[in-house]
Amino acid sequence: MTTRNPLRHIILTTFIALVGFGMMIPLLPLFARQFGGGGVVVGALLALNQLVDFFFAPYAGRLSDRVGRRPLLLGALFITAIAYLLVGYAGSLTALVIIWTLAGFGSAQVLLSQAYIADVTNAEGRTRGMGLWGAAYAVGFVVGPPTGAMLFDRSPLIAAAVAAGFTLLATLYALVFVVEPARHKSDGQTDAGVRPALLQVLKPVVVGVILLYFVVIFVWSKLTAMLALYGADEYGWTVREYGKYLGLIGLVAAIIQGGLIGRLAKMFGRRYLVLAGFALLGTGMILLTGLESSWMEYLSATLIAIGFGLLMPTLPAILSLEVAPERKGQALGIFQSASTLARVLAPLVAGFLYDRVTHSSPFVAGGIVSLATVLVALFALGVVGHRVRTNR
Repeated sequence: MTTRNPLRHIILTTFIALVGFGMMIPLLPLFARQFGGGGVVVGALLALNQLVDFFFAPYAGRLSDRVGRRPLLLGALFITAIAYLLVGYAGSLTALVIIWTLAGFGSAQVLLSQAYIADVTNAEGRTRGMGLWGAAYAVGFVVGPPTGAMLFDRSPLIAAAVAAGFTLLATLYALVFVVEPARHKSDGQTDAGVRPALLQVLKPVVVGVILLYFVVIFVWSKLTAMLALYGADEYGWTVREYGKYLGLIGLVAAIIQGGLIGRLAKMFGRRYLVLAGFALLGTGMILLTGLESSWMEYLSATLIAIGFGLLMPTLPAILSLEVAPERKGQALGIFQSASTLARVLAPLVAGFLYDRVTHSSPFVAGGIVSLATVLVALFALGVVGHRVRTNR
């Protein structure tokens, strides 16, 4: 049973773990505010977590090449579960910062699960596997934030404990059902060939796609870092209303990534999905700064979700067409590094803007950057568009 469908088991593990993560997204800013933390503090809290991941995840990936994916994945999940539980017991802002910084070691589960998917799929099925992983991420945001928000209203400790429980459940599921994959053999690359291979991965088209991906994660991370504070300060949102907003984003994004993205790519081409994604994401971010009614709230969340849902699977798919099969793992590592760096910088920038400029400035800036990226993408994907269409 455990070896029959390893992709299914790692996707289910990811989904269960991401429900716990989705629960913690609305909780962290609220825990920080309980101890007097503002935008800068929340930004620093999130950035420190990702900074640890930025330095540790590549090492965890290399170590998993030697000792196996499964033990490292189990360890990362268990560390995350313990960290979530300790957040509920944090008695000061200092304790919260220390706990969430150490939780960054558990964030390596993202890279490890993606590396596992690469191990158990062939070149043809890898894009589908990564797409399913993205859909699990989005569905986690459907379930997690509203659940975390509802429980936080009753008891912050219970909310953190349930988030830890989901992650512990993912750990136990992986312990029983996720087996060590038969990793791909080395492609025989010698040290003398490393530099040419790296140059192939970092050719202009690929660099352009990685930069576009960095922008997506940067804008998304600014949104999630400050939305809880912004909703409460500007619109009087309760934690439940905030959770519903994130849940709507997750639902729409899951529909896009889980079922529609393939059809849309065939109808319009991946290049145009990227352009549309940035345009919709930017428009939704700017709408968020001027909500005057509930329908505008739903519209902004829907536009953000469609934009995010179009961009997240499409950019990796374009990358996979531009990189030789034997270099896809290396390109994925660079993708992950760009993502983590964006998650380090975005909360710091957003927190500074929120406290020192205006509460709406992180979202206005994110919207402007997204809309400007439409023009950048026209040039960055000018060559890619033709290649994608001819290789569709």
